[in-house]
Amino acid sequence: MITRTFDLISRKMMLISGFFLVAMMALTCVDVVGRMFRHPVFGSYELISFMAAIVVAGALPDAHSEKRHIGVEIVVNKFSPKIQNVFELVTQALSLALFSIVTWRMIAYGLGMKESGEVSMNLKLPEYIIIFVVGFGFLVFCASIIKTLVSTVQNLREG
Repeated sequence: MITRTFDLISRKMMLISGFFLVAMMALTCVDVVGRMFRHPVFGSYELISFMAAIVVAGALPDAHSEKRHIGVEIVVNKFSPKIQNVFELVTQALSLALFSIVTWRMIAYGLGMKESGEVSMNLKLPEYIIIFVVGFGFLVFCASIIKTLVSTVQNLREG
């Protein structure tokens, strides 16, 4: 039940990431054409930076679940399936440790930014909202790693 919920959330996040990726492209095109006519889009750099952060954080969980990321398996593929699962277990455990810390620090950073009232330079948008969105993306990514860890442990137990 919980894994299906996180899978649903990660798929929705991937759709949102796709939307923001298209929006980044459109905004960049409008800005470039606008510059040709001496009317660039005010704040386009900030908006594109915010959208890029959302795209990355939103795409990570689904990419991890569906194994769409790049993996270097030249050496690992030469080992037995059991050794491959051990490598997978170690890598996933280290990834979980790293991204748990990143998630925690993103939330802490967002709280600090909210408390300070800091806003973006040109558009005066509150930056903490984007930081919380990225932190949430990393939280769902950690859940995806946990799901993979459980699956790997089951594979090791089955032999």
